[in-house]
Amino acid sequence: MENNNYIIAIDLGTSNVVVAAGRPAAQGRVDVEAVAIRESKGIVKGEVKNVEQAAQSIREAVAEIEEKLGITVEEAFTGISGSHIKCAKHPYYVYVSGADGEIFEEDVQRLNDSMKGVQAPDGYALMHIIPQHYLVDDEEEVADPVGMFGKTLGSTFNLIIGENVIMARLERALQKTGIRQKKLYINPLAAADAVTFPDEKDLGVAVIDLGAGTSDLCIYQDGIVRYVGVIPLGADSINKDIRSYGIMERYVEELKVKYGCAVPSAVDGEKLVKVPGRTPHDHKEISFRNLASIIEARMLDIADYIKEEIKTAGYEGKLAAGIILTGGSSMLREIKTLMGERTGLDVRIALPDIHVSEQTKDKVTDTRFAAAVGILGMAMREGQSVAVGTRKRPVTPPVQPETAPRGRDNTTPVPETEPDGFAMPDPGFEYGPEAEPREGGKRKGLFRKLKEKIEKTFDFDVLDDDNTI
Repeated sequence: MENNNYIIAIDLGTSNVVVAAGRPAAQGRVDVEAVAIRESKGIVKGEVKNVEQAAQSIREAVAEIEEKLGITVEEAFTGISGSHIKCAKHPYYVYVSGADGEIFEEDVQRLNDSMKGVQAPDGYALMHIIPQHYLVDDEEEVADPVGMFGKTLGSTFNLIIGENVIMARLERALQKTGIRQKKLYINPLAAADAVTFPDEKDLGVAVIDLGAGTSDLCIYQDGIVRYVGVIPLGADSINKDIRSYGIMERYVEELKVKYGCAVPSAVDGEKLVKVPGRTPHDHKEISFRNLASIIEARMLDIADYIKEEIKTAGYEGKLAAGIILTGGSSMLREIKTLMGERTGLDVRIALPDIHVSEQTKDKVTDTRFAAAVGILGMAMREGQSVAVGTRKRPVTPPVQPETAPRGRDNTTPVPETEPDGFAMPDPGFEYGPEAEPREGGKRKGLFRKLKEKIEKTFDFDVLDDDNTI
């Protein structure tokens, strides 16, 4: 067996499973050696519902990593999300041990260690303990109390808990692939760590990982994690509304990604998209404006939920750095505009490259990688690695190509071009979260490479108002 100082991270999401492999690099960064993404099955709103299907999804993504690096993955760090993740506050204090009242590092450690004995509610496990500012004699609030004087040292701790049954299912799916779970991380923390700069953490910021089944929320202020939550709404709700137009499921995701927009007034209201129907001579038509209206309605629901969650956490009006968006749905055109107008906060869209070495940043140019890359960084800073071996077992089963369109049912073969001449001409507009404001001209988005890769896979016609191509 060889170790080679590898870190392997697995993020099993509702729509995609992402596996990332890395090694420690200089200056506290990580070299990302390889990343694989595959469609995930058996996952609903971040929770494993079908262990066999989830295991198969993991196998396919891990197989690509093993093929690229010439290794066998024996252990991995995993991430978990879902509405079962809860955040609770718990105050506690200890008496200072020094005769003259001076506070030493041992006192701080004793206070922190006292939280390890806290019992989670029945059916839940304690996953993270995050101290907030410390209190000396219940009066003076400080970030570092060492060297100060007092009789008592206290703090309020953020306790993050998760449901045992749901976490056990994730570990069971991993075991079915022959991989041991080295440690389990919370996806909201991992994704936020991967995209947030220290100054933003100090000023106050809400990081939103917009996923398919859920949207993860992490709030920082004064450099400390203040709140973690999971919003039970994601981009799948948009897909369900699009399907209600009679559009087959295998086309919904690609229709949304290629032609969708979160602001209806930013698109050409006369343009139509012709989507293949149930038979070779059948098709559906939907206008850019109607498609955008569907997306807008659901994204406004998510934005309102985020506003309410920030208010409930006690940080309304306190987030000077605004909102950071990451995750797959953050790539929707004009999502930045919609979220900013609805919340009244500054918004930026972030790639997970803050802790990645300069030499390997080109491997993480996808917001869907945020949680997996965040897990790599967190494990690396904890000095952890996993066991791997030299590659022996074959890739089973054959993996799907990385450019497979998201959301399409890959069990059903789809021809290169649809029957009845449904070829896809260039619609002539740019896609990307960094597009110009709605009244401005076009410019290439941040994710141009991803756009060009996706464009090669679509099977739609774009029609103008007189139904000509």
